[in-house]
Amino acid sequence: MNRRDAIRAGVAAAAGLGTGATSILAATPGPLLSGALGRVGQQAPEVLVRGGKVVNADGSRFADVRIVGERITEIGLDLAAGPDARVVEARGHLVMPGGIDPHAHLQGSFVDDLTTGTSAALAGGITTVGTFAYAQDGENVVQAMDRWLAEVPKLAVGDVFFHAASWPPTPEFAALMPELAARGQPSHKIFLTRVDFGEQRRAVIDVLNAARDAGVVTLMHCEDGVILSATLDRLRSEGRTSLDYYAESRPELAEIAATQDAVALCALTGAPMHFVHLSSARSLDAARNPGFGPLPISIETRPLYLYFTDEWLRGPDGPLFIGQPPLRSAVDVEAMWQGLRDGRINMVATDHAPWTREQKLDPELNVGRLRPGVSDLRFVRPVLYSEGVGKGRLTAERYVEVTSTAAARAFGLYPDRGVIREGAFGDIMILDPELTHVVDAGDDPSNSDYTPFQGWALTGWPVMTIRRGEVVYEDGRVTAQPGSGRPAFRSPAPTGTP
Repeated sequence: MNRRDAIRAGVAAAAGLGTGATSILAATPGPLLSGALGRVGQQAPEVLVRGGKVVNADGSRFADVRIVGERITEIGLDLAAGPDARVVEARGHLVMPGGIDPHAHLQGSFVDDLTTGTSAALAGGITTVGTFAYAQDGENVVQAMDRWLAEVPKLAVGDVFFHAASWPPTPEFAALMPELAARGQPSHKIFLTRVDFGEQRRAVIDVLNAARDAGVVTLMHCEDGVILSATLDRLRSEGRTSLDYYAESRPELAEIAATQDAVALCALTGAPMHFVHLSSARSLDAARNPGFGPLPISIETRPLYLYFTDEWLRGPDGPLFIGQPPLRSAVDVEAMWQGLRDGRINMVATDHAPWTREQKLDPELNVGRLRPGVSDLRFVRPVLYSEGVGKGRLTAERYVEVTSTAAARAFGLYPDRGVIREGAFGDIMILDPELTHVVDAGDDPSNSDYTPFQGWALTGWPVMTIRRGEVVYEDGRVTAQPGSGRPAFRSPAPTGTP
């Protein structure tokens, strides 16, 4: 057993997970289902998804999918069900890989935790969620990572992986990069929003070099902290501090400048990077047309930037649509769609940051005191299917790529996740492409009580989610138990000097 495997085994043991640990099936057969199982608490040794159209990022075909235990064992036509198999009749439905959202916040002051957040994800066809392991006082990032990994089999319903987060970029932090990789969590986040980022640039380079050598991906929040600070100071001096001026407080120039900076750091160090929540056409140009040649950079945008313009920030409900960066223009919205189509944007990630409606509309908030973010784990896949595939903006295959496969590749989960293939985990979303339903925050397991998509009529909804061979969402409810989720261990990124 190598060091990485030994550490992972130790983490699993500390969390109470044995090598043969399994989840509980608590499901009641609905109209989509037939078979011998379905009694609460009974474990299904085999699930056969029959007659659906299997959609992967590289193509589609009609096929049956057999899952035995946690893994897909066979894909083909007219597969015979085993004697104790649960059969899922999927004719007329799309059978897609379980979604992977690499960017959610299920900790801290937000209203969702590992239970409610991953429940919302499962209801939306997402089987694996990436969130953040923030350190408490007296902890280093590895100790924080171990603490959060141990929470997953106590609380989570879906599978979870973590990004480390730490500032300042000390030599001690750089030295811990191999330990993050050894724990199967090879990623960390840097905020260019820090006012002292420029002062710490040399130390940041050292951290990036260490991350590159350990195969650790660096998430980059690209907004220039000095520009943000100067803009905020100006607005305060002018007495313009209400949330009416939020978009002006975080100008597009800050995102462009920080994106250019991050690209230069990637070119210098060769460290693999992931740019989070990119929002504007010019920022996308800065990321993809720098003149340095191919760079190890992946890019996400978030749902807010695909469906809403800065006009939504105006009016009494404007604070409900505040995220970081702010909403942009209609030109920027179209640029995000074009980037998804042509591959310059690799994936859609929610940046799920759930608050209640009352918290978002707090009259005490201003441009310097915010609650940015929205709850969208439940709705990101149905909205994107309806608005993307349904309206001809994306193919079904590209939809799978941007909601599952690309994240699996970028964060070391592929080919165990993000694809329907023999040997992969049995993570599957079954989607009814003809089902029309009106979005209602009351259908969301999240503790947030609102969604920016409230009242939207969407066509194309998940009707079942299977996580590691267990039916965990059906008939409009999450059926898995808290603690049935697992840490999602990942492979390190390719290493080497630029």
